[in-house]
Parts: sequence; C-alpha cells; structure tokens
Amino acid sequence: MRPTIFIQIAAYRDPDLPATLHNLLAMATDPARLHIGICLQLAENDPADWDAAAFPDHPQLSVIRYAARDSQGACWARHQAQQFFANETFVLQIDSHMRAVRDWDELLIQTWAECQDPMAVLSVYPNGFEPPCELQCDRLPVMAAHHFDDYGILKFQGISRYRLPEQQPKAPVPNAFVAGGFLFGPGGLVNLVPYDPKLYFYGEEISLSVRLWTHGFNIYCPHRLLLFHLYKTSNGEGDLSVQHWSDHKDWFLLNRRSLVRVHALLDSLVQAPLDRLSPTMDDVDDLNLYWLGAERSLDDYQRWAGVHFKNRSISQPALEGRFSGGSEP
Repeated sequence: MRPTIFIQIAAYRDPDLPATLHNLLAMATDPARLHIGICLQLAENDPADWDAAAFPDHPQLSVIRYAARDSQGACWARHQAQQFFANETFVLQIDSHMRAVRDWDELLIQTWAECQDPMAVLSVYPNGFEPPCELQCDRLPVMAAHHFDDYGILKFQGISRYRLPEQQPKAPVPNAFVAGGFLFGPGGLVNLVPYDPKLYFYGEEISLSVRLWTHGFNIYCPHRLLLFHLYKTSNGEGDLSVQHWSDHKDWFLLNRRSLVRVHALLDSLVQAPLDRLSPTMDDVDDLNLYWLGAERSLDDYQRWAGVHFKNRSISQPALEGRFSGGSEP
C-alpha cells in the first residue's frame, strides 16, 4: 500500500505560507499522498494573499482558522493542526516558511527507511533559503546542545558538520534532540506523543525530545538535504511573519505556565527560578496527558543525550552533537 504523509503546519500571520504550500506540492513525487492540516492565525487587517484564497487547490488540504488575537502560541497551534491527523502512514511537522528539494516526499520516506528502525524520527534545524527559492546546499546540519537559559531550559543549536557532497554520511545520524520546525516519523507518534497545547514556545523542543525518547522513539538527523527554512538575518531581513509575542502583551503569562510544565516533566522544578515562575498545581493539572513514556526512563534519556536537567550540565559530545552512546555529564 502506498504510504501517505500527514503534514501539520501552524501558521501565525505568515506571508510565506502560500508559497510554502505551492512549493511542497510542486516538488513532491506524489502530491496525492500528502494530507495537509493547517492552523491558520490571521489578524483582520492581514492581506488577502496571506489567506486560504492564495493556497493551492489540493483536495486533502484542511484549515482551521483562528483570529490572531485568540491565539495561545506555537504549541497550542501545532496541537490544533494535529487534530486533522487521520492515521496516515507518516507525520511531518514543519514551519510555515519552508522550501523542499525535488522528490522530497519520496526521499524523506527513503531516508527514514535507511535508519532501519521502525521507531525512527528524523529531525534537524534545516539549512536556510533565500526567497524565492535559493537553497543553501553546501553543508549538512546536525542537532547539538547549546546552553541552559536563565529559566533553566536547555536550548539547542544546529551545527553544519558535514561539507557536501564529499562528506555526506552513508546513513541518518543518531541524535538526541528534535526541532519543532522539521520532524518526520511514523504517524502513530501523533497518538502516542500528542502535542501539549499548554506549552507556549520555549521548552517545546527539549520536552518533545524527552517524551519521544521515553516512548521508545529514536532520533536521527537526515543524512541528505530535504527541507529548507526561511530564517531572519541579523539585520531583520528574511522571514517576515509576525511573532506571537510581539502581538500579545500578556504572552509571558502563557510562557510562565509553559516553563513550569517543562520543568515538572523533566524533574528540574527545584532548579527553576521559582520567584519568577510562581508555580501552582493549576499549571500542571492535566500534564499527565502529555507525560513521559514508559519504554525508557528520564535517566536513560539523560545518559544518552549527555545532559542533566537538575545539574544544568552538558557533556562535550552533546555540545558537539555526537551521540554514539551517550555519556553522563
């Protein structure tokens, strides 16, 4: 049976979303296998060419709309988009400003198969592109730990390790961290590890990494370039989408609850800045719905990833994005 791909996209006031959708369909080997679910968040005065009228005509494209003023952040929007999942073979989570190589759908499934692991999840911070479609193809990125921020949340970095084409790995590269803007794996992970709608943005990636790992999924970085992301440059050019926190003056109320939930999940609340977060039981009342898995423990993950959440320590291999067996920092 032909494998299908559910693509979930959270789009907040993003002018590039229509171009992203047109590109994905135009560059796919088999557009009919793509089922697309979008959480579209627009303001009343946003231009019409950001809206669904500018989307490609695709029979399996579903949209749920919210006024931007009612949005509760990126993870909440990802959760809404995820509700369109209909037991497709694979799930692909991406951002709303992306480009793809030709035959990306076939190559993505092939890359996943080359993991030789039915529990494989592919994820990485993709290389960038310059509009309309100038792709950065000279290096292959991997994920790595970066630092613990002021709230005790582990942040990641992308490392351009391999020069292409001469250093291209022969297979996907084992890793410990996922990127929210490019994640591909078996469709069943949607039901096993559903998105927590009460996360805001910060802490999304580390909490999802740990949840996937403890549910038995194994994380890999693709060994070939497949998707590309529109990044803002140092002078502010590039991605022209509006950020949620620039529209919502009370965004920290959502972020505060989110940070409490992440620390509770990672058993690191004692190290969080409690005076700034003021945690309450209401912050975690339904966290059991988005908890760790039972296949592997939190300690198992920390050993594999080379990090420790309570100690805020990071091993040198984790900083370099090398995960051949993990090490206790």
